[in-house]
Amino acid sequence: MRLIVTFALALGLAALGPARAEDPPEGSIGVKVDIQDGKITVVEPIKNSPAEKAGLKTGDVIVKVDDYQVKENVEQADLEAAVKEIVKHKPGDKIKLGIKRDGKDMTVEVTVGKRSEIFKDVDKDKD
Repeated sequence: MRLIVTFALALGLAALGPARAEDPPEGSIGVKVDIQDGKITVVEPIKNSPAEKAGLKTGDVIVKVDDYQVKENVEQADLEAAVKEIVKHKPGDKIKLGIKRDGKDMTVEVTVGKRSEIFKDVDKDKD
């Protein structure tokens, strides 16, 4: 089974360990990712999300979040660490994502949005 998570949800999963988080983080960029071939790969940006507006595309590989370098051969804990780097920012903050697209290194600047606004339509689709 493939593991598909959103940057907002993955931290929530990690926080459900021994000490439960009071509230999920409010900052998010709105992107679904999967660990593919040991890399954090964009499955799809959420429609109208900051990730989509910044130009992230399906198949992009996330290699850096600001100064945080994503490890080679990513496992779940590494994915959660990258997620924490994103969701520690507040809505309105700008973060730089280092990505690989079609073998080329790129940097994309994303303005963090409000999780409750980004995922409101996604949550409705589940009902």
